[in-house]
Amino acid sequence: MTTLHKKGLPAWVEVAADDTKAAVEFYTSLFGWTSQSIGDENFEYHILLNNGKTVGGLSGKMNPYQPTQWLTYLETDDIEKTISEVTENGGQIYMPATDMPGGKFTVASDPAGSPFGIVEGTGMNEALNEVGGICWYELELNKAFNTTVDFYSAVFGWQAHTEIDTPEMTYLTVRQMLGIYTGPDFPAYFKDQSQWSVTFAVEDVEAIAKTAEGLGATVEAVRTGTPYGDFAMLRDPQGAFFVAMKPNLPSK
Repeated sequence: MTTLHKKGLPAWVEVAADDTKAAVEFYTSLFGWTSQSIGDENFEYHILLNNGKTVGGLSGKMNPYQPTQWLTYLETDDIEKTISEVTENGGQIYMPATDMPGGKFTVASDPAGSPFGIVEGTGMNEALNEVGGICWYELELNKAFNTTVDFYSAVFGWQAHTEIDTPEMTYLTVRQMLGIYTGPDFPAYFKDQSQWSVTFAVEDVEAIAKTAEGLGATVEAVRTGTPYGDFAMLRDPQGAFFVAMKPNLPSK
């Protein structure tokens, strides 16, 4: 599988940075990506590419209060209707639907306060489930778990399946492409806030973590030998959280 774009599921990711030049240098050095600038003198925007396939975007900040983070965009075929449904179900909208090449977008948050984007249109990410591409999305919740799961089900039509339900953690999955996590001991590297995160596939997690650290990133945690694969929790030099993972793939 190389692409999977369905209404209500992730279709694009982008990271906002104070220093876009430094951020482009970091990610291209770490993953071997290339970048293509499509911004102008008023706003910097770069398309990140893995072997010529789009991974996501990298932008400057629209205002001084915008956090440095990877933002996951969920796809819709009617952005105005989705905006209404977000507010009706306890979410927030931070900007009106805005035109972009090939469609429209907006930024929202769910009842737990996790920021995410909504996108209507074409030109979505192409590099999926390949080394250097996206292999997983995750929503980490430290409050309002059931309310937030119900929110995404109502607005985006999610049908979540329980994978783990123990006193230590609850983990749900949606369409085998994203997970929803909560637990009483919310990891400190999430900085005590609900958030979306994006995971990139790599061939060697420990090598990527070492390289990332050498490029100025913070290695929050490295886990090897798990049933799902090896992974590293990382924070880029400007503070954006992301995950690198070598997934355990089923044998053919």
